[in-house]
Amino acid sequence: MIVNDKIKKLADKYHENKFSHAFLLVTNNLSKCSNDIKELIKIISCPNNFEENCQKCNLCYQIDKNLISNIVQINPDGTNIKKNQIQELKHFFMTKPILIKNNIYIINSAEKLNPSAANTMLKFIEEPEDNIIGFLITTNKENVLDTIKSRCQIINVNYSNINNLELLNISENEYLTIENLVIKYLDGLITKYEDGFFLNRIIFTSDNKNRKQIIDFFTYLFYLFDDLINGKEILKFEFLKKIPYNNFKKIQRIIFNILESLFFNTNLDLVLDKFVIEMEELI
Repeated sequence: MIVNDKIKKLADKYHENKFSHAFLLVTNNLSKCSNDIKELIKIISCPNNFEENCQKCNLCYQIDKNLISNIVQINPDGTNIKKNQIQELKHFFMTKPILIKNNIYIINSAEKLNPSAANTMLKFIEEPEDNIIGFLITTNKENVLDTIKSRCQIINVNYSNINNLELLNISENEYLTIENLVIKYLDGLITKYEDGFFLNRIIFTSDNKNRKQIIDFFTYLFYLFDDLINGKEILKFEFLKKIPYNNFKKIQRIIFNILESLFFNTNLDLVLDKFVIEMEELI
């Protein structure tokens, strides 16, 4: 299910033949925006009239499992997206699409294209082919090359005003599990003054340690602090009032940076320990 209305409307634009060949999506939630784009790709690639959870073909399943060779996602290799990654993309798309109508690429954190990669990407966008569609996603539009911005349709994709359960795109039981983990974690860190590194090892056991679950955990945290910043009373987290209100935005920024790191396939233990170190300075 597509959460953001602006991305939903792109499906209509596609069917009306008013679709751009390249989009720059400026968002406050990188992973959620990327997921919404995958849902959009299902709609525009459907050989029938698209319906959620239909059983007419297994295309949606293949898209979910990244099994469609004509859909390529590019993430930073280390701290940057490198020129060779864009060159490989160009070479790969020299062939015509087979299973779906278009060759489609998604570039996550487009602001991290290094200068040579950005210039190579620019040439790719300047000379578009009819069967290629690109989605560049960024949380920092100002750091995207101006010439790339000028050649993309720019869409602001904000997720701050919708239900947290929808944002996480998980079941209610999964949501409650994450909520309980967050309560246990923050209560241990803030009220009981437990060692943060020890908490990381206890909370994020082998059962709760795949990257998706940890991203969901920190996404929940991000929107929890968003609610607190906006003055929402949350009885389950009454103990967070021990933290000075002026630190809420600083903590939310830390969480945002942690989410970015998690999305770039960095070492999980290092990311979790970094969070503890930065949090303990503010609580």
